[in-house]
Amino acid sequence: MKPAIIGAITRGRWTASVFVATITFAACGIPMDGATRDLSVDLPDALLPAASTTTEAPAPTETVQIFLARVDEADRQILEPVDRDIQGDGSINVILAEVFAGPSADEQDAGLISPFAEGSEVIGTVLENGLLEVHLDTLEGFPHDDSAGNRLAFAMLVCTADRLVAGAEIDRVVVLLEGEAGLEAINVPVSDGEPPEEGAPVSCANYLSLLPGQPEG
Repeated sequence: MKPAIIGAITRGRWTASVFVATITFAACGIPMDGATRDLSVDLPDALLPAASTTTEAPAPTETVQIFLARVDEADRQILEPVDRDIQGDGSINVILAEVFAGPSADEQDAGLISPFAEGSEVIGTVLENGLLEVHLDTLEGFPHDDSAGNRLAFAMLVCTADRLVAGAEIDRVVVLLEGEAGLEAINVPVSDGEPPEEGAPVSCANYLSLLPGQPEG
């Protein structure tokens, strides 16, 4: 019988505790529901978590010069230097990539042109003792059916490196492509002077007649 009495007393204490708790909640003004409710509410702005303000700092820009081209009064295609604001480290690769990009819409409106098409990219450069090696992935971006346009394209590339790249002492340029035996120097067409030997370096002096202010040859 003792176990039964103990059980009854225990149940009686639990019932009393629940009754006391119910009275306590009711006295505090908290309604008791027979079912669960969604208690979510719209929080005031002051209580909302702060939005993330983490932003990346914009990459620094710098102004460089490259050669594009235009048609002069004598109907000749000649080089013309233009300013470009670029993002990056100002390396020779980044500057020469702007040559391949050609004129912007505003530059086209100003009469600037380029013989380059899409298809060629600078994949690396090496500068040693004044000789700049320009490594290209392909010559697809160069004109193939117009020798004048082909010379103009190489003039833009070579003269930009030779005359306009600030802080680098460049006086000769050689262009290399990936061949069966690795990187191989190509024969660069010129507009002035004797044609260079196969794979020999060239300089802007090989394109003087394409620079502005030069007399017609």
